[in-house]
Amino acid sequence: MFIEIAHEHGSREALVDGPVRLEHAEVLRRAATVAVRLRNKGVKPGDRVAILLPNCWQYAVAYIGAQLAGAIAVLVNTRLTGPELDHILTDSGATVLVTDGVDGVLGARVPAGLADLIVPAEVLVADPEAGIAGVDPSTLPGCDRTASDVAHLLYTSGTTGRPKGSMHNHANLLFNARTVRERLGAGPEERTLIAAPMFHATGAVSQFVGFFSGGGCCVFTPAFKAETAVALMARERITFFAGVAAMLRLILLKAEDTASDLSALRLFVMGGSHVPQEFPAEVAKRLPGLNLGNVWGLTEGTSIVTYTEGDEYLAHADTVGRPVAGLEVAVSRGGAPPRDLPGVVGELCVRGPVVTAGYWNNPDASAATFVDGWLHTGDVGSVDADGFVRVLDRLKDMIIRGGENIYSLEVENVLAGHPDIVDVAVVGVPDPIFDERVRAVVVPRPGRAPSVESLRAHAASALADYKVPAEIVFAEQLPRNASGKVLKRQLADTASDHDGATDHAEGPAAKETDGIPG
Repeated sequence: MFIEIAHEHGSREALVDGPVRLEHAEVLRRAATVAVRLRNKGVKPGDRVAILLPNCWQYAVAYIGAQLAGAIAVLVNTRLTGPELDHILTDSGATVLVTDGVDGVLGARVPAGLADLIVPAEVLVADPEAGIAGVDPSTLPGCDRTASDVAHLLYTSGTTGRPKGSMHNHANLLFNARTVRERLGAGPEERTLIAAPMFHATGAVSQFVGFFSGGGCCVFTPAFKAETAVALMARERITFFAGVAAMLRLILLKAEDTASDLSALRLFVMGGSHVPQEFPAEVAKRLPGLNLGNVWGLTEGTSIVTYTEGDEYLAHADTVGRPVAGLEVAVSRGGAPPRDLPGVVGELCVRGPVVTAGYWNNPDASAATFVDGWLHTGDVGSVDADGFVRVLDRLKDMIIRGGENIYSLEVENVLAGHPDIVDVAVVGVPDPIFDERVRAVVVPRPGRAPSVESLRAHAASALADYKVPAEIVFAEQLPRNASGKVLKRQLADTASDHDGATDHAEGPAAKETDGIPG
């Protein structure tokens, strides 16, 4: 794929990272050099080449080079500690680790016993020396890999245990890339800003591989900061961005403060977060030319499973759209095989070309998650008669209070509609009488100070009394992992007697008389 792209779009800009600008033909030339250098270091087809770098042009070139070498890239989270790196490098059996060097900020975290794996990225992607310059990419081992061969390992975030290496094969990536081109409009004129980390599916699979496959341009930023994102969007005429709704709110506020021109931005795709009901109208007022999309997917489903945008999104804003062409979503109840059960709530399961081959070196976890061709996602939801999918919660995030199921996403959606709230997360915490009670952690808009009473009244106007948060905590920001997922375990584990950095309140909903049915 990468060779074909370079031949078709060679003179078009492909990668932008600060002052560095590379065209597609130059990216292929450098990547072919990387492949030869990896081969010279003994890397054979199927060997694992780990990449531990922030979002940058060197990451992209190293990744493509690993593919041309026929290797399996291992995309490593840059926020991991030494013991966590030890687990992933050992579990994957990586023979090379591309990072910033033994003495670099990232390389210094690598356990001493694995330091001999390190190859500095600057050395690996440097201009070719005599003898390997001008290598023909079509002669490299990666061209002999098949669709079923593993392309890379993406380790899960580890929010429910030790990270597991999800195996994405070349067929998974090609199918998702086609979806990005056909549904998200990724063509040669497109420019995407990649703030999502390249060690997660959104950044690596949908934005980098997806937009690159259409001959478009990928602009890198190491992490999301609203001020930086707005500046890059204006300067680079960014057309596409992916993130959570809270990110877009911050972008719009910063763009307004700085009078930045974001008129080139045509599509913002949201995923993995609640979307307040009034949010589309707020966006239309501030940036009329921007189209909104909503996506649902997961690492084990390559990236994109369902999608909706534009008028369809507005008409079905409480859903994540319908499965993309070629995929099925069905519901499993009580561990039974997935079935077409319109409107029935259960575990959402996925079948089709995005379902990965399982977890690396973990047959037990693979057998529990991938059953008879179906991926059991761990998400609770339903599919209506027209095929629209509603995601209600993660199975592990569902709150059970007095025998009643409370979906945290439902409560989050209501609270997010409060005009003084910019972000919110809801978790269950232990309750001596009803097993669990609802805790809401809210981030107020800058300059706003909503009262606990106003938030609880707002929730009570749309929710049954047992769903109204018993605890409301104010915070400056929510803890998130690098992919933007809220670390709910941290919020649930936080003690009720918060320090001066946050305010905490318990209300009537925490009492025995909160109206929960017997």
